[in-house]
Amino acid sequence: MADFPKISADLLDRLELKYAPVGVTLFGENEAPPAGLPFTEENFKSYCQALVLAGQGRTLLLQREHMGCKLGTSVLGLETEMAAFLDDGVLEKYGVGLFATEEASAETLLKSIYLPQGRTRAVLIAPLPVFQELPQVVVFTADSEQVMWLLYALNYEKGGRQDLPQSGGALGGCADITAWPLLQGTANVTFLGLGCRIKSSVGAAHLMLGLPGDQLEALHRNILAMEKPIQLLKNARTK
Repeated sequence: MADFPKISADLLDRLELKYAPVGVTLFGENEAPPAGLPFTEENFKSYCQALVLAGQGRTLLLQREHMGCKLGTSVLGLETEMAAFLDDGVLEKYGVGLFATEEASAETLLKSIYLPQGRTRAVLIAPLPVFQELPQVVVFTADSEQVMWLLYALNYEKGGRQDLPQSGGALGGCADITAWPLLQGTANVTFLGLGCRIKSSVGAAHLMLGLPGDQLEALHRNILAMEKPIQLLKNARTK
């Protein structure tokens, strides 16, 4: 089994992260969360807020009714009846002025990526050392330079172009960096969206990156291998 405390500590140190790496695992109806871990009864504004809080040390085992943002719970497969929530979301995004027309708003929200409807019972969102088994997705809340290094690490062995599909300024934390890695098996970055940033209170300079859990050990290994260029940039900043 991977040494999650060491991996987390190394990444925090080498990249000078403000937020710890966060693991995310979704549980279906017939899947039991880790024994002894109680469901979180506190109400949150959104899944994105939970990601940021977990990066600050919180361990959160959340069910649908405590996650706040219905668009997020729809994306993550926690809702059985999504149509009304998505319609409300279309009007919400259009109504606050993010899109010129309701049709443009609908094009963004309704054609985003979604996990199968009603398949998810709960979501564990926690710092890496909490996990006994590999999380399904690992999420970093990081500034643009730190995201640069993470992308270098993900591309360290094969090189080439990195395509980073975007949801169009909505559903960033849930769709871009959680549902996408789960369904497509590749990492992605989100610039987040207005609702994501308001609800999570994340800093203006921060983005989020999500990768499938099975890529974590390679990313860790490659960050350590890139000690020279990482230090080169740090040294350049002190001159």
